[in-house]
Amino acid sequence: MRILFLTPGCFDKGGISRYSRYQIEALREICGADNVRALSLLGPDENSLETPFSVLAHGPANRHASIMSRLQFATRALYEALTWRPDVVWSAHVNFTPLLNLAGRLAGARTLLNVYGLEIWSGLTAPRRRAMARVHRVLADCHFTARHVRDEGLHHSLPTVVWDPVDLRTFAPGPADPAVAARYGLPDPDRHTVVMSLGRLARAAAHKGFDRLIATVARLAPAHPDLRLVIAGRGDDRPRLEALAAEHGIADRVIFTGPVDEADLPAIYRAADVFSLVSDRGHGRGEGIPLTPLEAMACGAPIIVGDEDGSQEAVVAGRNGFVVSPRDPGSHAEALGRLARDPSLRARMGGEARKVAEEFFSYGRFVSEHRALLGSL
Repeated sequence: MRILFLTPGCFDKGGISRYSRYQIEALREICGADNVRALSLLGPDENSLETPFSVLAHGPANRHASIMSRLQFATRALYEALTWRPDVVWSAHVNFTPLLNLAGRLAGARTLLNVYGLEIWSGLTAPRRRAMARVHRVLADCHFTARHVRDEGLHHSLPTVVWDPVDLRTFAPGPADPAVAARYGLPDPDRHTVVMSLGRLARAAAHKGFDRLIATVARLAPAHPDLRLVIAGRGDDRPRLEALAAEHGIADRVIFTGPVDEADLPAIYRAADVFSLVSDRGHGRGEGIPLTPLEAMACGAPIIVGDEDGSQEAVVAGRNGFVVSPRDPGSHAEALGRLARDPSLRARMGGEARKVAEEFFSYGRFVSEHRALLGSL
């Protein structure tokens, strides 16, 4: 089976790019590398994932593609569809659906579309909505988004759900790494209980709730003098978050690591006693199922996530953490407080977190579910 895969990017450190990488690798494993041709609208830059990744062609390194680079991307996609004649044309983003359908018609191919979350419920244009309805199959990274597609009538069938995978060999429990701790200024694990969050510290990603997490830690700080908060990542919202920590009187308890090298991610997660990412949902806001809590729990950290989007699917029957409302600061503080004052609970949930990652979020399972999906075509 030949697959032409179209993605907005597979080089930056965002969730869609990382999902695209896993997906392209899985398809190459199933169909053979020569039978999967990937085109990326955006190319690598100085802030990209450090591990190289091969695609047939990519655009320039600018974060926002120009009209010319979009035209070149579309032209190459249609050329490949017409001359290579793939069996499947696959789009990693709903914005490509008009191009996806045209390429599929030129090739006489089946068309597949990935959906994740906020791009579906935040201003989907009428042409893209119509184009999405004509796609043969839709794949969602969580049940929450799949149900939204069904409930809003965006497609004639319920999307197939394939959760984000985690490389369980790379992301695994292990001892603290003093060199990594020193490089990023991480707290001493023997003296502190470390709450961690990781992601883009961008105004456009304010739904991730770093400001709410700072307020929650400040609320618990008087009763937990050993509590420290690590916020890892880069973005234009960092100055506001630093000022917020100072306003709450916990500037000395909040560590902003800055950008994290891909190779250091497992050691960063291993430094966490608890990982928290409680997103809210609205227009331009929300998550599918974010990858960072999955990677953190694969490294043995219990997680706290929100109940308004796909994040809640990362917690299985309360085994590996808590699901709380981003609208209820008390529930977040209660969950974090329970974990902060009970090392045995952290240890038990941390052990279960690794088991949940192995059961539901392995790369092997991801490949198997894609194999089944292709077989069903």
